[in-house]
Amino acid sequence: MLILKVRPLEHESFKPFGQLLAAEGDYPTRHNFAANLYSDRPQARPNLRVQWNEPTPLPHIVTIIERHRHSSQMFAPITGGRSLVIVFPSDAAGQPILDAGHAFVADGNQAINYNANTWHHGFRALDSGAFLMLRWDDGTRGDEEFLTLQEPIRIET
Repeated sequence: MLILKVRPLEHESFKPFGQLLAAEGDYPTRHNFAANLYSDRPQARPNLRVQWNEPTPLPHIVTIIERHRHSSQMFAPITGGRSLVIVFPSDAAGQPILDAGHAFVADGNQAINYNANTWHHGFRALDSGAFLMLRWDDGTRGDEEFLTLQEPIRIET
């Protein structure tokens, strides 16, 4: 079984997968266009969802991953909870490279925005709390693509 060890979420390590949005250091009063919010489907509408999540304990077993070919996807904590961020690069054919995956812990002042077409695990909170999700949806199968893994991946500290 493939094992991924969690590590803190940092800008440089997340950059190939999307944008890390965090108020840290000398953060400006305003930071316009902080994320690459994207949709390539004119009929898709922005879906801003508020969701309550119970904590996911570690270790955690991953059996399904997903991507959104046509839209970016953003998650942000409302109540300051930590979350688990699991991402995978893609090969030339667009398939995930599982053994090159990364598992991060986003703290309660970090939001993430996945680039369109980024393979990732579904959202998991490490602390119970409320989170925002933003993605463009049109109600078709193009909104989400799921891949059941042939072998599970274990996420641990």
